[in-house]
Amino acid sequence: MKALNFIKIILLSILCSCNSGLKTNGHKVTFGIHEIVKKSEIPNSIIDTLKSKNVQIESNRQQSEIGYITKADSMVLQLDLSEQNIKLIKTRYPVDKEQKYYAVVAIRPSSIIYNSDIKKTKVSGKDVEIYFNMEGANKWADLTKQNIGNTVVFVVDNQVCSFATISSEILNGISIINGLNNEDDANNISESLNSSLSK
Repeated sequence: MKALNFIKIILLSILCSCNSGLKTNGHKVTFGIHEIVKKSEIPNSIIDTLKSKNVQIESNRQQSEIGYITKADSMVLQLDLSEQNIKLIKTRYPVDKEQKYYAVVAIRPSSIIYNSDIKKTKVSGKDVEIYFNMEGANKWADLTKQNIGNTVVFVVDNQVCSFATISSEILNGISIINGLNNEDDANNISESLNSSLSK
């Protein structure tokens, strides 16, 4: 009996130590900055497949969005396009007045910047200011230098929160997620990101 109680105590201590890394809200937010794949770079066979799955394809081949879906059509995001180094994700918010359609965005699956590159975030109105640590600031400077004129996306929990067209190299180690719906959403994202950072 004593041996059984001893085993229970060991198991409980293991469980407690495993759970100590969990944040107060129990949800670790994933963050990344990704390069987009323009519609003009996507093979016609993939575009045809998307059409067959109810994606309304964007007519402008240079747009960041490749098409639009309703929430009911979100299964299209499960398409495995890893051989083409493409991943499909949707915007966090609907993009039309009726709040029915989400934009589908094709991105490079490998994020360039991660949670571990963030020092802290803070809210400024409906925006979230991101302050990178030294490694993140260097990555952000390299990314912006190599992508002048291109668009990157800020992805939180596998949804596009913001698009950014890079106009110049950014050396100050700061970036902004803008275009959020309201201050509450900005606060939620900022708090979730901050609670997910390594201490």
